[in-house]
Amino acid sequence: MRKMICILLLLLFACQSEENNLIPKEKFTSIHGEILAVESYYQLNYRSPGIYKDSLIQSVDGVLKKYGVTFKEYEDTYNYYAIHQEEFQEINKDLIQLYNSK
Repeated sequence: MRKMICILLLLLFACQSEENNLIPKEKFTSIHGEILAVESYYQLNYRSPGIYKDSLIQSVDGVLKKYGVTFKEYEDTYNYYAIHQEEFQEINKDLIQLYNSK
């Protein structure tokens, strides 16, 4: 029983520390929106991922540098929202509204 409680506490603290390392939601929304726009640009203009892969990576790195975050931070935050679908849907709705208003 003690082992079970210890495991549950470790999971609880691991989840809390994971949330503390996330990019703030508004900042992530801006970053994610720019990265989606960059990906769309390359897909529309070059069609084959093999052709634009290196350029896309450089462009994404530029977006991340602009916001002062690492790829690991972006990836961890993306993975968090991929698990928490309701929050991710809110982010995507915000991006859709932003792009529709332009």
